Amino acid sequence: MEESLLVLKRLGEFIIEKDIGKKEVFFELLYGLRHKFASSPSALCSFEIALFDLFSKANEVPIWKLLVDHPKCKEISYSSILPLLSKEARTSILELTKRYKILQIKAKASGISETIDVISEIENTLGNNAEIRIDANGAFSPEEAISLINELKTRGLSILFFEQPCDKKDLYGLKKVEEETGVFVIADESFCNKGDLENIIEKGICKGINVRLSKCGGLLNSMELVKMANEAGLFCQLGCHVGETSILASAGRHLAAACGPFTVTEGCYSQFLLKNDLVKERLAFGKYGKAAVPLEPGLGVQVDKDLIEKNCQNVWEISP
Repeated sequence: MEESLLVLKRLGEFIIEKDIGKKEVFFELLYGLRHKFASSPSALCSFEIALFDLFSKANEVPIWKLLVDHPKCKEISYSSILPLLSKEARTSILELTKRYKILQIKAKASGISETIDVISEIENTLGNNAEIRIDANGAFSPEEAISLINELKTRGLSILFFEQPCDKKDLYGLKKVEEETGVFVIADESFCNKGDLENIIEKGICKGINVRLSKCGGLLNSMELVKMANEAGLFCQLGCHVGETSILASAGRHLAAACGPFTVTEGCYSQFLLKNDLVKERLAFGKYGKAAVPLEPGLGVQVDKDLIEKNCQNVWEISP
């Protein structure tokens, strides 16, 4: 955290006297930031989003409008996520998912038997039309992941995608799982930047990648990676972080508008996870997990300055 704050200070010092009134100058600055601060993707993402918000508000357009002329999707469809929780807590989330009529759901995976039980619970609640994916965060060996999928098949259960079944360094383990089971694998921890993606494409490791704005370094980097993946025949999941605020969720909507639709879209869970968000009106999705493409200038959310001042621990003022 301290390192990210120091990078943010350097980012502020880098642009303090820059004149970014014109669009071409603004983007020239952003591309400069991408290269100068590539090693700090989370800090770069937050700073880039703030700059996009300011510039698009000044030009009275939503952020995506600075990136494309027309939105690439008419609406955004969110998936549900089932964390590693007690059975009682899982039941509550599944009933909420059913009430929203959401059929896409991701379950966090732990042991083989526990994961089988969770998949059974999902199908029992949502029906066999549910599009289920599991996320192991690298917890399994390739053999364990394959055994899990085979055991699911023997019980008449199935999953659509398997996110990061093996350790992030075990690329050929990911490839083995996909090839031997026929279940598409999504690289998450194994994919963080352009070099990782080039390696996945070159070696034919898997069919999907998990794009997260803060992991990938912001909107421009993420757009480039999505374009690369799509051109190589890979599909993209727009992922999120646990407990992310409506600020980052809104940036995700602009990314979806600029280069979507994504095969799966996660996020917008603030209303269910956070006691306090950092905006005056939380982002939310409706029935079927649907949400509209943002049309308001800027991010489309209004930051609650009072709440930020109440909770902030460091304030840096940067002067010319």
